[in-house]
Amino acid sequence: MVKLLFRKWWVVLLQGILLIILSIYIFQNPVEVLTGISLWFGLLVFAAGLLGIIAWLAADKPEREEMSLFWSILTTAFGLLMLLHLLATMKTLTVIFGLWMLLTGLLLAQSGWSLKRENSFGWAMVIAGVLSAVAAVMMIFNVGTGAVGISTLFGLQVLLTGISAPRTNPAPPTSSASNRTVSGTTE
Repeated sequence: MVKLLFRKWWVVLLQGILLIILSIYIFQNPVEVLTGISLWFGLLVFAAGLLGIIAWLAADKPEREEMSLFWSILTTAFGLLMLLHLLATMKTLTVIFGLWMLLTGLLLAQSGWSLKRENSFGWAMVIAGVLSAVAAVMMIFNVGTGAVGISTLFGLQVLLTGISAPRTNPAPPTSSASNRTVSGTTE
């Protein structure tokens, strides 16, 4: 598979270009991206619960556990609730992400505070941690800000993947020697 990708360098280049275009769309449409993430999250929870029910029904009678069926029904209902109330799902995701950012920011500020005497980089960590905590609080209390925050991080990930994808392959072949394998036989 890897050899095929190395020979088809243009496929990886095309993937990189498409990922860069996707990242631009993500940066331009944060609410739609959060809606899509919430929709997929709800679908995944719903499908996980449904598959749990199907697995329970397919199991032999001695292997069936009532708690497993109960948990699967609860998961299915929760997934359906998430799909029916997408705005609440969006808010929940932004709150969870905001709490994660708040905890990360506070830990970063604490680490920077303990390093500031030994290293000047400690102050940068304190400032980054405080800014992260402030952004997290804004994200927790405002779905729009949360959508922008989540979409920005997601967009950056897609952009960086798109930029680095073509760099993982060697340059396009320039001579007929490139059509040879390692053993020296031609293809």
